[in-house]
Amino acid sequence: MGSNEQYKASDGQARNEDGPGSELEGRFPKLDQLNYKRGAIEYPHRLSPSDAYHLYTKPFYNLAHKVNRWSGAGLDEDTQRHFCDFANMAYLLALPAGASILDVGCGSGWLTEFFARLGYRVTGLDISPEMIRVAEDRLGKLPFALDHESPLRYEFLAHDIEVAPLARTFDAIVCYDSLHHFEDATSVLRHINSMLDPGGQLFIAEGERPPEESDSAAELREVMKEYETLEAPFSKGYLIDLLQQQGFVLTGDYASVIGFVDRENISGNSVQFVEMPAFNYLLCQKISNPGNAQAILDSRNPGQLRADWTLLSEWPRKFSIAEKIELVISLRNTGDTVWLVSKAPMAGRVRVGLKILDDRKQVVHEVHGLPRLQLAMVPNAATVLNVSCNAPTSKGRYTLKLDLLSQDICWFEDRGSTTLELDFEVD
Repeated sequence: MGSNEQYKASDGQARNEDGPGSELEGRFPKLDQLNYKRGAIEYPHRLSPSDAYHLYTKPFYNLAHKVNRWSGAGLDEDTQRHFCDFANMAYLLALPAGASILDVGCGSGWLTEFFARLGYRVTGLDISPEMIRVAEDRLGKLPFALDHESPLRYEFLAHDIEVAPLARTFDAIVCYDSLHHFEDATSVLRHINSMLDPGGQLFIAEGERPPEESDSAAELREVMKEYETLEAPFSKGYLIDLLQQQGFVLTGDYASVIGFVDRENISGNSVQFVEMPAFNYLLCQKISNPGNAQAILDSRNPGQLRADWTLLSEWPRKFSIAEKIELVISLRNTGDTVWLVSKAPMAGRVRVGLKILDDRKQVVHEVHGLPRLQLAMVPNAATVLNVSCNAPTSKGRYTLKLDLLSQDICWFEDRGSTTLELDFEVD
């Protein structure tokens, strides 16, 4: 429900320096004397026949019913964003098969369906019993299972998350374009926190608060009048402050570059864009309980960088020339700094550094970034890495050395962290 427009915010107005106490500055103002909770519950009953049917087919729809704001033939920009967003979220969360996900404000279950089709165990949550009925009906009619022997694993619950959390935890929680519908976002985030273990992930996608006199602002007010649903997006700074107050650390702040890019827009290693959509994609991890907000260091401006390495596989100590070396390692963050990660070697992102040293301690092979850390790691978080490389092409005694580097800042070893060093012989 709500407006589908990508809100356009003017530059310089996103950050709210007054913190989460200044809601007047942080959120788009709601209209008085409306019962927004009742509006959310009754929303499906207020839709036109075409829009009501769209609940079953979303994000697919008949282009003949495209709303007026999207001119031209073909897919509209907003639906294009949805398709791109789903794939991007699944990629960034990097959850293993069978992980559990909570979809907060699931509506008719389109995002729940997407994650269930990837093999996750998904719970869709919505305040509207009618929405839950539509979601169950929609997924119950799907013609195929996950694969030849595995059913889709999902459930839908009618529940008011503003009032209480569920009595369970999840590997990840997603609020996809839904948080702005809640009057008490602080309570929602507090309850989300209680349903995550330390290091658990929260992904939030939210449109930016539009300027007061913009066309987007006028549209939001009209939607509130017509459906009595709350349409109160956040300024980015206000939303980040709320998250930090409720025990989350920001591990990824993304913009979505939607669609193919004309090659003429590429200059060197940069891509030129006329306008970026004012939509926020925030990846977070739970680092504390609500109310225990603290200044959290990250690897762009690190404090104590410490890593603990544990070899989990056998180490044969002898290899043939150019033989493939494979090992399994547990890596734990034992410092006070969040390790940020990215696909590209951006400054302050943590990468694995592998070196092979000869018996004179000279580097004969070095590679950075493989294996890649897929997820940011908060203090005390651990992960398992599968490391591989080839043995040298000359006989002799060598040392395989593993360390971490905060790109363009330092090696962890230089800050007092231990490395993993394994001696071996090539014969």
